[in-house]
Amino acid sequence: MKLMNKILIGSLLGIACLSGYALAQYSIPQVTLVGPNDLFQDIVGGYPQAQSFYAPAKLISGIEGYSLTVPTTGFSITVPNGTKREMINPAGTLATGTFTMMANPGDGQVTCFISSQTQTAVTISANTGQTISTTFVGALTAMTADTNYCYIYSASASAWYRTS
Repeated sequence: MKLMNKILIGSLLGIACLSGYALAQYSIPQVTLVGPNDLFQDIVGGYPQAQSFYAPAKLISGIEGYSLTVPTTGFSITVPNGTKREMINPAGTLATGTFTMMANPGDGQVTCFISSQTQTAVTISANTGQTISTTFVGALTAMTADTNYCYIYSASASAWYRTS
């Protein structure tokens, strides 16, 4: 009987060790650094669909994404994906500047622009496949210091609408 117990315990330990060894061989991939333009697939409702949706980490985490730039001359800035606030902090008034909207906005995504200084000539450009609509509020052509200028994206229209 003692011999049978020893064999049984030995067998169980052997199986446990082999299982542990097999599990130790599988490693879960780890992301060491997530950049502002990295996108993660969103499987809506937990069911894969033909159309994939992607979101940057800042939208998944609930943290409002922002971008802060300090341009020294006329600027050309492409808004990073997931950015809610695009802020510029130039040393003084700049004669010209262009903001290009993000490449992969989500439906209902709001992006606001603000500058610490007055900007005398500003252009808001759509990214590929998008348009800038002036349906509700006219085109943004200049920026007053410390004033928010906001746009909302409509996926069905592939358009950015200025709201303020």
